[in-house]
Amino acid sequence: MKMNSVVLWKLCALVVLIGVYSVGVDVVSVSVNVTEGDSVTLNTNVTTNQHEDIKWYFNDTRIAQISGDLSKICTDVQCKERFRDRLKVDHQTGSLTITDTRTTDSGLYQLEIINTGSDSEKIFIVTVHVGSAGERDKMKGTSVKEGESGLSSAAVAGICVGAVLLIVGAAAGVIYYRKLLKQGKDQEPGLSAVIR
Repeated sequence: MKMNSVVLWKLCALVVLIGVYSVGVDVVSVSVNVTEGDSVTLNTNVTTNQHEDIKWYFNDTRIAQISGDLSKICTDVQCKERFRDRLKVDHQTGSLTITDTRTTDSGLYQLEIINTGSDSEKIFIVTVHVGSAGERDKMKGTSVKEGESGLSSAAVAGICVGAVLLIVGAAAGVIYYRKLLKQGKDQEPGLSAVIR
């Protein structure tokens, strides 16, 4: 299976995000492909209640929020310029719909559902492709279904193991470096300058 570097980097970012943010939180990830100009709905698969706080983020910028009966979409200028009235939030489910998609809409969409009992998080990797009407129809039949990453489980496992090994290696390097610095301070003053 041929995979471009953008998708690979998105998967690596997803692995890191899941590793960083998943402590004590239910995290689900979904890949979504859409053709430019089409609409896409990012489904929460829940029915909201008045005690939940629902927040949507695009690449770490909050784009929508539902708190009880109140909802806000694109409260900052940058968000309003990017989406220009193309975002809709379903008040019963919290699902986010993006109409008239553009390639600039590609990226990580993060859903946070904060409830008094438990918190949950869902990450959507949205990729908007440019294409003709014929290509659009072809892609609709081959797009990745919700809940699938498009990679084999072995490939995903390999990427995850690689990311974990990279993080562990970096931590070990920092520990080793700090140990060398400490040993240098315990020795003669002339030797610590060599180690640094």
